[in-house]
Amino acid sequence: MWRSLFYICLIVSLLFQKTLFAQQIDAILLQQKTSVTIKKNDLSRTKSFEILINNREGEKYAEIAILFSSLSKVSNITAYIKDKNGKIVKKLKKSDISERSYFSNGTFFQDQFVKEFRLKHHIYPYTLYYEYEEMEDEFIFIENWIPILDMDVPTLNAELVVRAEKNIDISYKNKFVSSFKKDSTDNEYLYKWQVHYNGSLRDESFCPPLRNHVPLVQVVPRNFRFEINGSFESWKTYGIWQERLITDLFEIPDDEVKTIEQLTSNIEDQKIKIRKIYEYVQNETRYINISLETGGLKPYPARYVSLNHYGDCKALSIYFMSLLKTIDIESYYAKLSAGSPIEEIDHSFPSLQSNHIVVCVPIKGDTLWLDCTSDNPFEYIGTFIQNREAFVIKGEKSFFSKIPELTKNQVLCERHVVIEHEMKNECKAEFFITYRGVAFEALQNLFNSTNTNDKLELLRENLITKGFEPEEIKSHEVIKDSMKALIDYSAKSSSFYESYGNDIIIRLIPFDIGNIESPVDRTLPVQIDYPFYEKDTIEYAIPINYKIQTYTDNKCFKSKYGTYSISTKIEKNFVKVTKSLLINSGKYPLSEYRDFYSFLKQIVEFENKYYIITTKKTL
Repeated sequence: MWRSLFYICLIVSLLFQKTLFAQQIDAILLQQKTSVTIKKNDLSRTKSFEILINNREGEKYAEIAILFSSLSKVSNITAYIKDKNGKIVKKLKKSDISERSYFSNGTFFQDQFVKEFRLKHHIYPYTLYYEYEEMEDEFIFIENWIPILDMDVPTLNAELVVRAEKNIDISYKNKFVSSFKKDSTDNEYLYKWQVHYNGSLRDESFCPPLRNHVPLVQVVPRNFRFEINGSFESWKTYGIWQERLITDLFEIPDDEVKTIEQLTSNIEDQKIKIRKIYEYVQNETRYINISLETGGLKPYPARYVSLNHYGDCKALSIYFMSLLKTIDIESYYAKLSAGSPIEEIDHSFPSLQSNHIVVCVPIKGDTLWLDCTSDNPFEYIGTFIQNREAFVIKGEKSFFSKIPELTKNQVLCERHVVIEHEMKNECKAEFFITYRGVAFEALQNLFNSTNTNDKLELLRENLITKGFEPEEIKSHEVIKDSMKALIDYSAKSSSFYESYGNDIIIRLIPFDIGNIESPVDRTLPVQIDYPFYEKDTIEYAIPINYKIQTYTDNKCFKSKYGTYSISTKIEKNFVKVTKSLLINSGKYPLSEYRDFYSFLKQIVEFENKYYIITTKKTL
């Protein structure tokens, strides 16, 4: 009873906000309903949304995009607008709906599409209602339901209803659900979930996956047919299904078998052989996203990639495994949730919890994790896949294995700056920067995909140290085998030398820690997926006819969250400042956020107060 009263109060509270603070909340999801019906191996799904648009900022929620593919077909799209009095003032016409291919970053082609439309009104507030149907005749999940529009948009009420014939067994998990009930009729079971969301969360710095903190219901069939019969009864049965799905895909043309044999014939070391074949795949293929026929769950065969020289992560992995197989090197298909922030596998809920495929290659004393969609160096585990579990497919012996975390030295970025005073408060600096980790990956991708002029413009816009104006990008290169990128540039500033009478104060070029929320504003715990490690060596020229009067003492701050150190040394006509900042990877509860914030804040405050005072020499 008390739970029901609580949610009634929540709805009343949000409706009160809707009335009095309409100009402060851009939009409100008044109602969301999803109804799923499963009969035999057919699934139909109806979704409806009722959105209150309060102002011009909220109009982005009146721009609707509905994804579909050859397996998930969309139909019966209807929509209309009601004014503040509840009167329908506009209806969607069939001609208002456009259709296009859905392109995502890093892909050239895919068979996912988008139906999209805009339906807006010129008087606020107004309500947009739209509805559509989806049909699937093969499926591996029933619903992945997160009934929110955006983190700061309240959801007053949302309902998920699943109707399944009694011979269809389902599994489900849910978070932050207001109510759940299961009923039955003579022929079917009826499952119903209801949720509310107050729109209080924000996308904060170093935050965990937001889906962990919002209402969520996931529903899967315990037994299914997707190309072949499969089961989510356990991870073992899932592994058996996945291995059977790919077992006939490893044949490659005879001429390519000979090519691989010749490529590796004079090599004894197994790891070097693997490297040669991995680099061959990188050079001979390109990554595209294909989800034809089986919705992206069954890879295209190795022969297809061999003939066409392209494929998605699944197809390229199968192809690479096939090439290894020709020289009797064992490898495994491995499924994981890639990207950042890292999402943990829920071992208690066997299901599709992956969005990417890599190849696991066990060798003597080591295990290689190779991403065939990546241009990264051999053996370099990039930020996209590092430090998470992968489900390695080995039939009934399928298993979970942890991909190693990037070390602090693999992510180290080093900045060497030589800075000279010119006149008054003006200075000029030469920057020599070595990037590793995520910055190296981004620069490698940039250098491979853009022309020289665009490249230089992007470097000027994104990599120049805060407080400086760029003058010239002198050199830039990626050293792939060393897993680093080098950028040299000159810049000027009026922010670091300040004249006061006979004195010139020299200020520190700080580390850019970014905007960190105060403990009062923080709503989520901290998740740092890999270390952040930076080192600076800054040489400040002492202004001509000036001498050092005083400078800030050396400092070192240490905590469980990281380490900061700085030292200052006077060398002839310049001051050499050496400093470093390491932020450890880890997960920290909200209760520790104040301590985490204090560690970073003391570094920011110290760097802002750091100074070297020079005074004019007397004759």
